[in-house]
Amino acid sequence: MKNFKQKLAATTLAATIAFSGIGLVNPLQADAARSGFDQSKVGGTVVLTSFADAVRLIPFTTSDSASNDIQGLIFDALLSQDINGAPIPNLAEKYTFDKAKNTYTFTLRKGVKFHDGKPMTAKDVVFSYKMYMDPKSINSYKGDFESIESVTANGDHTVVIKLKEKDVLFLTNVVTGAAVLASHQFPKGVADYNSNNKVHRNPIGTGPFKFKEWKAAERIVVVANKEYWNGRPYLDQVITRILPDSNVEAINLLKGSVDFVEALDAAQLPQVSKNKALKTISYDYGRFDFLGFNSKVAPFNDEKVRKALALGLDRQSIVSKVQLGRAYLASGPMHPKIPQNNPNVKALPFDIKQAAKLLDEAGWTLKDGVRQKGGTKMEFEFAYNNGNKVREKIALLAQQNWAQLGIKVTPRSYEWSIFLDKYAKGELDIFPLGWGGYDANVEHSGFFHSSNIPDPAKNKPGNNRNRIDDPTIDKILDQYKQEEDRNKRIKMYQDLHKHMADNTTLIFTYHPKLTAGVNKDLANIKMSISDPYFNIVDWYWSSAKKRKGN
Repeated sequence: MKNFKQKLAATTLAATIAFSGIGLVNPLQADAARSGFDQSKVGGTVVLTSFADAVRLIPFTTSDSASNDIQGLIFDALLSQDINGAPIPNLAEKYTFDKAKNTYTFTLRKGVKFHDGKPMTAKDVVFSYKMYMDPKSINSYKGDFESIESVTANGDHTVVIKLKEKDVLFLTNVVTGAAVLASHQFPKGVADYNSNNKVHRNPIGTGPFKFKEWKAAERIVVVANKEYWNGRPYLDQVITRILPDSNVEAINLLKGSVDFVEALDAAQLPQVSKNKALKTISYDYGRFDFLGFNSKVAPFNDEKVRKALALGLDRQSIVSKVQLGRAYLASGPMHPKIPQNNPNVKALPFDIKQAAKLLDEAGWTLKDGVRQKGGTKMEFEFAYNNGNKVREKIALLAQQNWAQLGIKVTPRSYEWSIFLDKYAKGELDIFPLGWGGYDANVEHSGFFHSSNIPDPAKNKPGNNRNRIDDPTIDKILDQYKQEEDRNKRIKMYQDLHKHMADNTTLIFTYHPKLTAGVNKDLANIKMSISDPYFNIVDWYWSSAKKRKGN
């Protein structure tokens, strides 16, 4: 399974992409149908959880994990990725690259059908890419498609994509994430893509699972696509229950009402570990957590203030006391298990004295115990999403820490969709979030490049919702996508890591070490650093009773 793009969260080193002249064919072009299928493993239902409901179920109209995880069950792209992040065939059974013409040619797999029985053809691929590139579409990942000059069909089973500029990460960053839409589901084109609720709540894909139902704030249900080109999933049905918070998730896991919790809070681990009906799986996930803000508005547009807030937050306590050691202290956006991480960059210490000094230098002086500048008091609302107990604890810690600096902090929780709307509009003061789903093919332009700053007033989407506008960052990100030498690319991102740390681009907090709670009879679960549901098509119940339970 491929999650469609990096996402807002409620290692293996990938193979280098080789470029050469015309005629190069992906060496993995052979039929990708999984071998060893065992009919005796078929059957049963798995119940997953989320404490945020999905927003929409059409790819690239969302960037949150609750939505994107469901989309990854329903849709396929031309290519997918193996567990190490290397591109492999999917809806395209092979491709060639003409370096002289900067053109990819994809040969589509024949006989693939959408969930409504209609055939998938090159027409649908062209429609999908043009939709994602449409200036009017709400695709928040639109910046990833800027290197494309044209997408054309040559018959029913050949798609030609010509690039207008070099993009060495095009396959892993664009093609593996660009889900193929059913063009016939969008008769009004971009209008349907953007705002047709009937389409967004009844998606039709080619993926291993078919959409069945969505009961808002209750559950989303998908069922096995028994005609899936790569062989049906073992599971008959996957239900994602929407629960109010992580504590309720754990309670339901212990009761046997849910079968898989993607990320248990550290405090819940002892009780889950003792339960003989359950097992735990610990794994690294390519994600950085941070405190964000609108960096274009005061006081967050002042580097000294950002650095003071970072120095004034006891981030080591977040790791040791909130996460109970189940995290890496972060100094930047690169996960410590990927080579782009710069090991020489260290996180700022907790230093109230130095933080106070920087605030004084920035003109925010103490008056009656409160930081003020020009008659304005330094007061923040610290926003977080409902049900996230970890972020609630971080909000309270920030409130306590920054009170020592004379800063008033008011924690406030929001329902997820309201939070995301305010975030996109730049209306939140400061907030904890995570951005995840990346591996050693990491490409951070979508999140940090100034061209991806959204402007809701002009209907311009984008994932740089922290409004980061730094020419040095932009330059490194642009060069990274064009550099063919992998070692040079790694050095570029290590330099980017240092620059962001030096300038406190965001207040990076931690990279989580996640632990899933799982029913002990749920078998064959494999996780990649970018996707905990990497091989969900091969999950199965070892218990015959569970397989017959659906």
